[in-house]
Amino acid sequence: MWRVTVSTLTPRRRAVSSDPVPPIPAWLADRPTVGGLVVPWTTPETQDGRHVFGSLHPRFRDALKRRLCGVCGNALTRPMVLLMRLSDLPLKATSEPALHPQCSRYTTLACPMVAGRRTHYRSTPVRLDSSMTHSADTGSRLGAPAEPWFAVWLNGYDVIELNGALAASYREIEPLRIRPINFTFSLSDLLR
Repeated sequence: MWRVTVSTLTPRRRAVSSDPVPPIPAWLADRPTVGGLVVPWTTPETQDGRHVFGSLHPRFRDALKRRLCGVCGNALTRPMVLLMRLSDLPLKATSEPALHPQCSRYTTLACPMVAGRRTHYRSTPVRLDSSMTHSADTGSRLGAPAEPWFAVWLNGYDVIELNGALAASYREIEPLRIRPINFTFSLSDLLR
């Protein structure tokens, strides 16, 4: 049996669509938009009306605990999808809430980070209102190269604490499948 560890893989960006603004699906038509893209339900909004992507609204805890989709805010059904960074895979956990498959598909096309249209994370932290918090790993990501993303399909997840924050975990749950979103590797990577 071949054994592959994350550190042995050589990431290569998969070609992504040149159209950064996919059409908004009908089920998300009532969500607010910024630049033609749907604002996820868990994205906080400042008092002056700015949406702060990549920061945490208290709703993200509700999404994790109550099994609500992080994009549309509706109850999750089976299967569900966790969008995970390469560094999340060995932990089998992520602070990102699960999504409906159709909301996951929209996110893989619309979100600049997940779709692979950004090469680096932002270099300075965004100023937040007092009701908002940065994710636990914001400091380590500032200016860092963007990570490849994967879709982990599941029938459920456990809520755990990871680095002082809530996270969705499949440590005790067999994933249905794990698919790369913006990541490829060659056979030679597997044979090292």
